[in-house]
Amino acid sequence: MSSPLIYGAHISRRGSFSRRLTQGLLAVAVVWFGLSATTSDAATQRRIALVIGNDKYEDIVSLEKAGNDADAVSAKLRSIGFEVTTAKDIGRRGMSRAVRQFEKSIQPGDLTLFYYAGHGFSVSGQDFLLPVDIPQAGPGDESLVRDEAFLTNDLADRFLKAGAKTAILILDACRDNPFEQPGKRSISGSAGLANQPLGEGIFVLYSAGQYQSALDSMGDTDPNPNSVFTRAFLQKLDEPNLSMVQIAKATQVSVRDLASQVGHTQLPSYYDQIIGSVRLNPGIPGAEAKPGKKREFKEGETALVLPKIDPAPRPGKAKPLASFSRSNAGWQVTVSLPEPAVQFGYRTEPEGEFTVTGNMGALDPRTGLPMPITWFSLPGDHPAGEIYVTWRDKRGEEAGVFPIKFAPDDALRAGQKQILEQLWTAWMAFPKSNNGLMYATHLISYRCGIEKVEYALNKSDQFKTWPMPECNKDDPHSIPEKATIYRKIPRGAKNMQVRLTYYDGSVSKLRNFKIK
Repeated sequence: MSSPLIYGAHISRRGSFSRRLTQGLLAVAVVWFGLSATTSDAATQRRIALVIGNDKYEDIVSLEKAGNDADAVSAKLRSIGFEVTTAKDIGRRGMSRAVRQFEKSIQPGDLTLFYYAGHGFSVSGQDFLLPVDIPQAGPGDESLVRDEAFLTNDLADRFLKAGAKTAILILDACRDNPFEQPGKRSISGSAGLANQPLGEGIFVLYSAGQYQSALDSMGDTDPNPNSVFTRAFLQKLDEPNLSMVQIAKATQVSVRDLASQVGHTQLPSYYDQIIGSVRLNPGIPGAEAKPGKKREFKEGETALVLPKIDPAPRPGKAKPLASFSRSNAGWQVTVSLPEPAVQFGYRTEPEGEFTVTGNMGALDPRTGLPMPITWFSLPGDHPAGEIYVTWRDKRGEEAGVFPIKFAPDDALRAGQKQILEQLWTAWMAFPKSNNGLMYATHLISYRCGIEKVEYALNKSDQFKTWPMPECNKDDPHSIPEKATIYRKIPRGAKNMQVRLTYYDGSVSKLRNFKIK
């Protein structure tokens, strides 16, 4: 047996009853069916469902009833024997992991059902589901939607390839154009979904006709927590042994009649390419169905254990940056993240647990939570290779695992060059307690970043070389006994000009020092 995936409409407040209209509401039920499914087969077939409801969008208009619809559908599916995993208000990473975990749980012959409530959008006839962290998109940003959202056809294919005998997608994903901004041109596309056929062996059920708007409620005083379409669909799930076509036909009538009461036209449509009959509720009359299991999709555990490495960032998202600083005590690695985070961790091996660095004693105004510490130490003899970092974003979703290349020799020299450039006023010192002497202690301490030191007096352009000891990579800041730490200031010298040639061949600005 199979069961359709339904998406309830959320509409904007308009008219005398201030109803909320949404365009292109789509509810898609995708079913793959081999030959036929009998009632007895469905009664014994393993049936699993993934239900997602997204209300709290970050950069586009938020919704109100998608979470309610997801909760109601989850409860109803469990009551008729489905094992249900529920996830709400998740971003792209969370949706990707939820779908992947669901996909991995599929066993050969399963009846699988995917329900999604949230924003949907159609680009060039392709239907996409939008996670809560979808960026705001403007004209010409169609590729951003493709990269950051989920193509419905891909979801159906994945479940079938994982071995499902029946794959059902219920998509309640139609609203007003979520990217529309007052006074600005909008991205090219259609709110809601395109009602596109998905191929042979598929049943598609839409909460409204193609690009038709769907009612979120019957008006301001409507107490029902669910959309007009979802409330009608759920009633049909209570009736055992209805086929998908029977459910679609009955839902059509109920939604049409309800919408007409407030002067709105909404007629659910369906696409039937199934050989045989698929039933969502194959219950035996007079017998109580055994409730299915409840599973919650969780992203917020404290242990950051990600055994697999996925170095590629999400499309449109930057990788973290790292800087390395070497002292006599070892290395300090400072990581700059591309987004606000609530937790950070690192590890030095490709697999295993991450070391969680803890939090600072300050709140991040972007998350409202303590800011994570994004730096850590390594021993001075840590070998070249890769370091792996991860973090949780403000929704608690894992960012993935990002490798950072660690090349100690290059990092040492580059770090010392950066310090020399930033602290150039310390290159030379003329302490009063050593009258008549000029000191290059700072330059010697950071000599690993230097190829050559040249100096001249009184702007004469007659440069001499100050000898530098060899770089000691094991103890880079040490001052060798035979190093030329100071020289006597020639009589009559008023100022001194210094320039450095760095390890990479670049040359510093000519710096001028007044001799005191």
